[in-house]
Amino acid sequence: MAGLSLKDRLKRGEVCKGTFLLFLGGGDIAQFLAGLGFDYFFIDTEHGSFDLGVVRQTILGARATGIAPLVRVAEAQYHLIARVLDAGAEGILLPRVEAREEVETLVHSARYRPEGERGISSFAGHNDFTHLPDVPAFLAERNRRILLMVQIETVKGVANREAILATPGLDGCFVGTGDLAMGMGYAGQTDHPAVLAEAEKVLATAREKGLITTIPIRTPEQVAKWVKQGMRMLTLSTDGGLLGAGANLFLSAVASAGA
Repeated sequence: MAGLSLKDRLKRGEVCKGTFLLFLGGGDIAQFLAGLGFDYFFIDTEHGSFDLGVVRQTILGARATGIAPLVRVAEAQYHLIARVLDAGAEGILLPRVEAREEVETLVHSARYRPEGERGISSFAGHNDFTHLPDVPAFLAERNRRILLMVQIETVKGVANREAILATPGLDGCFVGTGDLAMGMGYAGQTDHPAVLAEAEKVLATAREKGLITTIPIRTPEQVAKWVKQGMRMLTLSTDGGLLGAGANLFLSAVASAGA
């Protein structure tokens, strides 16, 4: 993808809007979201049932339309990380991180030397299957553009946030308030004051270390709060959440009309 990377845009202070894809995949949804004005999306391979072929087609569609494709992998395994980056993903989100060693594996798997140990594929989606006249320059540019994020969403992860977020090669942090609420005994209460207090500990540490931050923004009413707090990476609901919100407007109108 030409132009500024998502990471560059966020580092410059731009507000970027994104969402999660849990069940919609392929080039059509990438083109659709880009047309609406979204800047990125996460393809969820932790909870979603996407196979690698669908992930690849979604990434290719995103690259063609200028929206940044990120992938939430299921765990820190080399083949889960390297294959989607070779396909052209602009970043990786690693969920349920509780220890620095997991982040080190992420960096090791995602970045080329000298920052990591990722193997090179010089004919793949990440270079649009074109000839590379300067391989070292390509590797350095890919290392620079890739956005690596951890998802802290457990009590143990919050407790270990200092070590986790100090890992070299890490770019950002996503606070998963759904699992965090469940782990704290407040399942389904993502806005509980105790949950938000723990989330803020993680966000504060991430900001101190100069990392990009984001959090699930589940309703339009929550947007202003996070923008006022300086958040620039706005992760807005999911494909199902957006679809449901639009459908409910119509269904409510039908009910209001007495039909």
